[in-house]
Amino acid sequence: MAYRVGCISLGCEKNRVDAEMMMASLEQEGFQLVDDVAMGDAAIVNTCGFIEPAKEESIEAIFEMAKYKETGRLQKLFVTGCLAQRYIDDLYREMPEVDGFMGVADYTRLLEMMQEAEAGGRPRYVCDGERFFHAERVLTTPAYSAYVKISDGCDNRCSYCAIPLIRGPYHS
Repeated sequence: MAYRVGCISLGCEKNRVDAEMMMASLEQEGFQLVDDVAMGDAAIVNTCGFIEPAKEESIEAIFEMAKYKETGRLQKLFVTGCLAQRYIDDLYREMPEVDGFMGVADYTRLLEMMQEAEAGGRPRYVCDGERFFHAERVLTTPAYSAYVKISDGCDNRCSYCAIPLIRGPYHS
């Protein structure tokens, strides 16, 4: 299983850093990364689930990639990130075109998820474990800059905010 993989990362820069680490881990496993997701064999949509417009953008991106499964070369579609973390059961039920789902705490299991989908399964990984994923990165920023993720989550439980629900307690 040596796919050509493309990734769309939506939302905050923490998602960008997570996506960069996912891409690096796949590249280390022999996957070829593609800039144009439509030219890949597999696509990863790293989603945002924080505010309504971001959720809508994530859902639109998932459905756009699903069209490539029908008309293009795309064979597998994976949804990761905050939307998956927050709404895993709903997404699993409502999006049969997605081959695997992964929340924000499971990125170390990315290859396992892809292998399970390749074997015919439809995995979903969401846990409440350690949220920091440490790995090399494939930078998606200009060579002279990079985002540094120094913390994740939040211990404040503000009534209007979903960050503790999605990203868990504060980690630095």
